[in-house]
Amino acid sequence: RILMAITILLLAGVVPFFLKAGWPKKTKKSLLLKMICSTLFILVGVLSILLAGRFSHYALWILCGLGFSWLGDFFLHVSSKMLYFLLGLFSFLTAHIFYVVAFCTALQKTFPEAGFFNPYECLCIVAVVIIGLAGSRRLQINPGKAKLPAAFYMCILVTMMVKASSLGIRCLIAGTPLCGAAAAVLIVGSLCFVLSDATLAMLNFGPKKTFPLKCFNIGTYYAAQVLLASTILFLSLIHISEPTRP
Repeated sequence: RILMAITILLLAGVVPFFLKAGWPKKTKKSLLLKMICSTLFILVGVLSILLAGRFSHYALWILCGLGFSWLGDFFLHVSSKMLYFLLGLFSFLTAHIFYVVAFCTALQKTFPEAGFFNPYECLCIVAVVIIGLAGSRRLQINPGKAKLPAAFYMCILVTMMVKASSLGIRCLIAGTPLCGAAAAVLIVGSLCFVLSDATLAMLNFGPKKTFPLKCFNIGTYYAAQVLLASTILFLSLIHISEPTRP
């Protein structure tokens, strides 16, 4: 537990130095600091497994998502070329697919009546995507040649948020011990990811590029990854995730 607290505090302490080193232009120093931060959220996931005292399919999918997020952080920061942007986008797309698989696995195992996708979740996904597209147009966000990949990514991102929130709400309704904490890390973590990517789109493709916006983008991003990594611990404690066979 002490190591977990130290890891989270260390990540929070390195983030300001990363922001300072990477503004207004990315540097080799900012790349190094960013990858240190990203390595730390993977460590949070590993420590969550150790604290839970068991490994599960859910933990495996979340760790895969964290790993591909690490790759995405590298590709998006190492170069501003379109190729690296697409590689980063693909890495994060894969990460969110793993997150969705994790949430669907937990839902089907513990709440089989929820189904793989229910009509309410589909309706929420469509509604949020429409709002996102309308907001992008209003904010003059134009990805250019990456418009189609970015739109597809947004659909997967929103799906991740909806499935995480659905799992969190069902945990809360179930009323099991620590259900409130589990619901909080799921819902807040996924929402922070959406807010982070929304501001990233504004920074990369919008007319406004400010340091406060960058701080919000990075702050919500690392909060999201730490919270999603910690779901391994909280869902294990309330017996949501399924143990893997040796």
